[in-house]
Amino acid sequence: MEGQVTLDVRDDGAGFDPETLPATGEATGFGLPGMRHRIQRLAGTLNIESEPGGGTAVSANVPAGVAP
Repeated sequence: MEGQVTLDVRDDGAGFDPETLPATGEATGFGLPGMRHRIQRLAGTLNIESEPGGGTAVSANVPAGVAP
């Protein structure tokens, strides 16, 4: 997408149930909930796809030129 910066990361690890992640307001540290919080502060989106035994895919998308 023009005007957007996207980062996609995928692995073939153990995976997990994304529904068990804490809500954004409870995010602490540098894990996935913390990533979600920081991406939202930049008016971006974070998509997490995972399932136990099936690996994980994380996609972060933010507007280009956004300063923190």
